[in-house]
Amino acid sequence: MKNSLGQNLKIQVGFLDESDIKPENKKQIELQTAEFKKLVWEFGESYFRNLNRRFIVDNANQQFLDIVCKYFANDKSFEEITGGELRKGLFIYGPCGTGKSSTLEIITNISKQYQLKSLWFRNISVHTVIKEFNLKGEKSTEKYTEGTVHFEDLGMERIAQSWGVKENLFERLLQIRYNNFKLKGTKTHITSNLTPNALEKHYGRQISDRAIEMFNFIHLPGKSRRY
Repeated sequence: MKNSLGQNLKIQVGFLDESDIKPENKKQIELQTAEFKKLVWEFGESYFRNLNRRFIVDNANQQFLDIVCKYFANDKSFEEITGGELRKGLFIYGPCGTGKSSTLEIITNISKQYQLKSLWFRNISVHTVIKEFNLKGEKSTEKYTEGTVHFEDLGMERIAQSWGVKENLFERLLQIRYNNFKLKGTKTHITSNLTPNALEKHYGRQISDRAIEMFNFIHLPGKSRRY
């Protein structure tokens, strides 16, 4: 994968020569897939360097990263390869530690630095959402029903409780976000250890059925990279 993401980082492919990298030129750039791959490699190296780890692209995540780059570059070949749709959000699932959430955090860093507002989304752990709801109640979760959001670790959250009432809060949030997707095209991104089949067992048939309409399901296999 380094041949497609790494070795060509310094080679200009119609984008990001030395003058392009200046901050004043980072305004509403539309990226092609090859250009986006270069940025994912560059920002990925920086992201993991800050964690005292290496950004490794290998046989386990090569195809996944290629698909994700096509998606965020709005490359129509994404639909041909995956059978999915660019208008939908991403539901990325796989074992712990394979790089699901970190990949979306890298995308967020790119979108902020280059002011790519069409790609921007909030990253929030489901544990944080539940904690806020338990402490502050209903009002605390309203901000998670609007705009593009990435919910990290879906399926790992505890049952929410406010004023003595217990509920599976994310079952309700996903219902609301489904309605917003239908009405306004609002995207939701998910990272989870749950497989599509396990999603139904966890949240019920209605949520799993609507998830098919909301999400492109992308599998990231492999072992944990945290060791």
